[in-house]
Amino acid sequence: MTSTLPSRYTTLSDRFAPAFAEVAQGELPREAGRHLPFAAFEQLREQGLGALSVPESAGGAGAGQEDAFRLLMDLAAVDANTAHLLRSHLSFVQHVLAQPDRTVQDRWLRRVVEGEVAGSALSEGRDAPLGGLGTTVSQDEAGQLLISGSKYYTTGSIFSTWALATVQLDRSVSRSFRRKVLPRATTSRSATPQGTTPAAGPGGRGGSQRADVALAVVRVRQPRITVKDDWDGFGQRLTGTGTMEFHGAGVEELLALPPADGPVPLHHESTLMALLAGIGRAALRDGVEQTRRRRRSPNTGGGLSPREDDQLLGIIGELSAQQATAEELVRAAGRDLDAALALAGVGMDGGGATAEAMHRAALTAHRAHVMVPKLVLDTCTRIFDTLGASATSTDLQLDRHWRNARTIASHDPAVFMARMVGDWEVNGTQTVPYLQTGVADEV
Repeated sequence: MTSTLPSRYTTLSDRFAPAFAEVAQGELPREAGRHLPFAAFEQLREQGLGALSVPESAGGAGAGQEDAFRLLMDLAAVDANTAHLLRSHLSFVQHVLAQPDRTVQDRWLRRVVEGEVAGSALSEGRDAPLGGLGTTVSQDEAGQLLISGSKYYTTGSIFSTWALATVQLDRSVSRSFRRKVLPRATTSRSATPQGTTPAAGPGGRGGSQRADVALAVVRVRQPRITVKDDWDGFGQRLTGTGTMEFHGAGVEELLALPPADGPVPLHHESTLMALLAGIGRAALRDGVEQTRRRRRSPNTGGGLSPREDDQLLGIIGELSAQQATAEELVRAAGRDLDAALALAGVGMDGGGATAEAMHRAALTAHRAHVMVPKLVLDTCTRIFDTLGASATSTDLQLDRHWRNARTIASHDPAVFMARMVGDWEVNGTQTVPYLQTGVADEV
């Protein structure tokens, strides 16, 4: 007789379920009053959720990519805003795990296990030029690294100990710092400030590797930093996704950019899809609950209660199938990324096995990106077809699901991912998880 041990996901889900339930209790009041979820996120931090994807050897929970994506979906299903804060922190952990210097990894993983959390300051403002960075790190006469400039879309930073920022290194930054974080070809102080060198894949297209660009870990609460809750989007309103200004603030450490063809960009993309899938689950759950409670039949409804109406049940069935599909697409992206990381971890580079597995993971993530937004947004809209006008009551706030989903889906429009997947299918052109953002010059 054999015994079946619980999966790692089951163990972690059981561990964090009580905390997730507590977060769920305050979600509607926070949304109604636009109260930032400081207490909810702090509760999750105290429960050790920040160390979710830290390896067990470093004292963390050791969740793989699929397990982490599933738990992110679970949290998004009860509070999409708080889940987005966790996503920023999980991204920070992935950036740490991608560092070539093991001592740097160990130092920051230890801080994460001790309860420190990080937010995102990776994105420029709306008017930044294409590929440009408005944030610079310089070095003063005492050797201290200082950051100046501003960032927008700083999700989670207002809640966190640290912020991770993409920065341009000023000429004053010494070679000793540069050697730690830059490719050898760009360690000279005379490198072009906004220079780019293409990292082209098959077909000549690829990402860009900018000279003198690194990551800066910055302590959020210090005198020369201003964090503004000025995010004005109609969704994800409680994520603190606003402006962060640096006025010669101290930099704790510089980190290297992760490889453009590595796991970090895929994690970044897939966790967005996990948030969307969680929102879809919440919309379906709330719609089903309202349908069960509803007793009123529309004037053209044939006199049946909604829970007995075959047409309405058919809509619910379709949406249930859509939701299951969306969640499985996210899980598949996690599984393929786990497989690629497993090969990399055992040094399976012979014959390009790791690169091929990473490419497979990229395609799975991009295909999910094409379909998950479409499926979830449809669920968030069509669930109202099973209900009546009373379902639009602001007391229920059912519109929050669509608003949150639409906002997240607008981060990286799926049409561009569809184009890349199609280009690979037809022309064999390598997909690229991230190119560059900014205001393009008119042709």
